[in-house]
Amino acid sequence: MSTWADLRQVVIATTEPDAVAGELRSQLGLGRGFGDPELDAFGIADDTMAVGAHTYLEVVSPTTPDHPIAKWLSRRNGSAGYLLSVQVSDIDACLARCAVEGVRDTVRHVVQGWNVAQLHPGDMGGCSVELDGLHERGRWFWDILDVDRPDTTKVDDIVAVEMVGADPDALLTRWSTVFGLDADTAGSSLSLGGRVVRFVHDAERVGIAAVDLRAIDRAEAGRSFTAGNVRFRLV
Repeated sequence: MSTWADLRQVVIATTEPDAVAGELRSQLGLGRGFGDPELDAFGIADDTMAVGAHTYLEVVSPTTPDHPIAKWLSRRNGSAGYLLSVQVSDIDACLARCAVEGVRDTVRHVVQGWNVAQLHPGDMGGCSVELDGLHERGRWFWDILDVDRPDTTKVDDIVAVEMVGADPDALLTRWSTVFGLDADTAGSSLSLGGRVVRFVHDAERVGIAAVDLRAIDRAEAGRSFTAGNVRFRLV
């Protein structure tokens, strides 16, 4: 079986979910969101919005002030890029490589019969990474839902995510190893199903700094805005 990994969702955590989700809908023309029924038990509220047919933007918020996400957000001005959800061909192989690399997993559970694990943000460059073991490529958790994808939507895919940190080369190597994929060392990037994660030097910040989205109307390309302390760029 060939090894593959597809970036599926970009997640922002915030203490102001209505404002952040509202800004994303206003700027991108996204449709009605929905909540992940699994998250309520973890003390997390969420609003997930479709970006085209295969990718999603998700806004999560803690439901109690002592939740670990609330503590994490207190060090990040109340909002930050929090997690990337990546569908993988073999989650057990990914976790075996994590064990060798010393990458910790913080959560392991089963969703709709599929194994899911989350990797520690301290080991992955400032954001959590979720490994979703749906080994049937093209299938996703939300296929069973009637997801709102209105004609007003201005974007139809996630193109790239920019990760910043003090040592982008080491971070690229770690991500490449975890996913079992070849890195583009010249471009300091890793392709996850054609959606690229770029690693950029920043001596002061870590984690998700920017997200590039494919504009349906080419006249919109080049426009950018900020939501949840993440820069969104239409390309």
